[in-house]
Amino acid sequence: MAISIVATVGSASANSYVTLDQAQAFIDGLTESDDVVAWGTSTTDQRNRALFTSTQRIDRENFQGSRVNKTQALQWPRSGVRVPDQHNHLYSISFPYRIIDDYYTDTEIPERVKHAQIHLAVYLNNNKDGLGLSGLEDFQSLSLGDINITPNFYGRTGVDRIPPIVDQYLNGIRIGGSANLPIKRS
Repeated sequence: MAISIVATVGSASANSYVTLDQAQAFIDGLTESDDVVAWGTSTTDQRNRALFTSTQRIDRENFQGSRVNKTQALQWPRSGVRVPDQHNHLYSISFPYRIIDDYYTDTEIPERVKHAQIHLAVYLNNNKDGLGLSGLEDFQSLSLGDINITPNFYGRTGVDRIPPIVDQYLNGIRIGGSANLPIKRS
């Protein structure tokens, strides 16, 4: 059965942050990697499924703020989330504009969420098992006695791994993640 994309902001039936046309407009500007080329030869239903699946994966993240409406189907829009690259710490000079400019509106899906979804959809379209990993694929060997772990590569590993570019887009608006680690003095 074919899947239809519903990208209405805040809707109880939304299943994507972007429409297929919006995704395609963004993808048209990307470098022609193997994943982008595979996207170009996919059917509309395959692309819609990739967009749907990437939305489901992104919505498993713990984002800052709270949902605007308890009936909305997706994590965004959210209330109380600061725009990561627009923090204005000159409060006395910027007040009252700080309140408006530093936060995403209650009807806004951040471009970084949309771009993360599109990149993940392109990846999943060409890597069908991309979310079905056990987490052990990333390691050459594991040991328990005297703990010896040899990764296949360095970077994010494990069952919930997503492409690094997706991870980078979500930094600053989620709780946790590779860029949101607490630093503790030993």
